[in-house]
Amino acid sequence: MTRRLSLLLAAVSLAAAGTLVLGHEGARADNPTLIATVGTNDGFDIGLADSNGVPVTRIPPGTYDFVVRDRSTAHNFHLASNEDPTVDFRTELDFVGEMTFTATLKDDTRYAYACEPHWQTMNGEFFITSRPVTPPPPKPVAPPTVRAGVTANGKAFVAARSVRAGRYRLVVRDRSSRANFHFVGRGVNRRTGMRFRGTTAWTVRLTRGMYRFGSDPAPLASRLRVR
Repeated sequence: MTRRLSLLLAAVSLAAAGTLVLGHEGARADNPTLIATVGTNDGFDIGLADSNGVPVTRIPPGTYDFVVRDRSTAHNFHLASNEDPTVDFRTELDFVGEMTFTATLKDDTRYAYACEPHWQTMNGEFFITSRPVTPPPPKPVAPPTVRAGVTANGKAFVAARSVRAGRYRLVVRDRSSRANFHFVGRGVNRRTGMRFRGTTAWTVRLTRGMYRFGSDPAPLASRLRVR
């Protein structure tokens, strides 16, 4: 951004070619308003927001009224584009107050703004596009957790007696160095090692029916019902 902005400010002309500059009272009421703010309390702040105060990053093409609130003689606001030479306007360094500029922004075009004396740190950009924003893909829902394990004296257990069919995260805590935890049923056959002690987690899909669990080599006599 910084390199592009420096090239932009070096390349654009000083005149606002094709851009209509108006006093605040002359702005057309039917144009969307964008509000630029720079140098509040002589601070190094610069920004561009819509009429609701939402920062501008991506907006549709069209004609906009830019209300520039320049609050410092140490800073100014300059907006231009390497891709669209018809838009180029600024406030002067010694100006403090509010000015309105009207500009028509083109589709598929990037615009940048900066304080000219401090463009390296006081800058921003936004993109004009008529394409709708593609929503991000939904985040995967974590499966519910079922706790299970083996006690220190070798007794295998599952914390639930029955569950509904679906995906689960089976969290197994094995506290015995002589017994393991073995869980088996339709589509599932998982076990911890006989000498394993610790906690592990398995993602399993359980279907309707009975699942057996216990410790090897004894028969897996305990049951989990999946309904």
